Amino acid sequence: MTDAKGFKTPPKTPPNCQNPLILPPYAQLTRLSVSVSHPLFMPVFVTGGTGFVGANLVRRLVERGEEVCVLVRPSAKRWRLAGMESGVRFVEGDLEDAEGMRALLQGIRPSVVFHLAAYGAYADQKDAGRILQTTVMGTWNLLQACVGAGVGMVVSAGSSSEYGTKDHPMREDECIAPNSYYAVGKATQTHLCQYVGNAEGLPTVTLRLFSVYGPYEDPGRLIPTLIARALRGEDLLLASPETPRDFIFVDDVVDACIAASTRPDLSGQVVNVGTGTQSTLRMAVEAILTLTGSASTPQWNTYPPRAFDPAVWVADATRLREILGVTPKDDLVSGLRKQIAWQQSFSGSYERHVI
Repeated sequence: MTDAKGFKTPPKTPPNCQNPLILPPYAQLTRLSVSVSHPLFMPVFVTGGTGFVGANLVRRLVERGEEVCVLVRPSAKRWRLAGMESGVRFVEGDLEDAEGMRALLQGIRPSVVFHLAAYGAYADQKDAGRILQTTVMGTWNLLQACVGAGVGMVVSAGSSSEYGTKDHPMREDECIAPNSYYAVGKATQTHLCQYVGNAEGLPTVTLRLFSVYGPYEDPGRLIPTLIARALRGEDLLLASPETPRDFIFVDDVVDACIAASTRPDLSGQVVNVGTGTQSTLRMAVEAILTLTGSASTPQWNTYPPRAFDPAVWVADATRLREILGVTPKDDLVSGLRKQIAWQQSFSGSYERHVI
């Protein structure tokens, strides 16, 4: 069967894929009226806060007047949080240090933990051992520290890559089929959060992020690179124009993170964070060229197709809207317009921060 958009529909009860945890059935979940602008006024702890999504979250939390603690390694690059030193408490530590994490959270006693630390999302991050050490053991250490410190809520960043290849909009209650070490690590992270949350009474929600873009993204990634080259009038070196993505602007992802942090009733649940609208690389390029007025020429199929680029890559965003109460504000064009303006106004050399 297909839906109104022509996508195949997943089975309502995926075979051999029942969740062994005792969680509230989706049909019994209710939408609460949650304001993403109302301050939490409590200690907030963020892992991955110097990264792309994390830095946008930290900046929003500081704007809201929150007391924000950001976990950093001594070698962390903090350019995304430049100028935030007076509003953020940076605490040095390592997720792989179980004792250190326990001591750190015992001292801070945060009410909410946002877990956005990751390794393996970039093409050059190929160390499988480090991927699993970060996503699995790092998450385990963090969750145990949260239990010991009496944390009230954990919001964990998952990935749409956990689903693997699908021919329909990806839905939270269907079978996952991760097809990379990073995807396996993220899927395990999700299950760890669910199991520890259920076993230890620690409320956890996992947000499966789709193709996030926006300010402070690594300048070597797709959207910032296309914009930079278009602004300079350079040719755009591209893969297949039909490469699918569910692009979501980072501000909408931050809204979802904050909304989830107020929903302990959703403990153990997974929520897709995407727009629910599939775009293609061609659509993104055409929008960028129009918005920048660029004469750049797209050089399609410069890069060969990748095995993990299927014909369909889009979220079923029903839970995001109906249960979490978040509707993405930006479509692809409005989000790209904001990103272009931000790149043009960035003080200093944005592109020198390529990872």
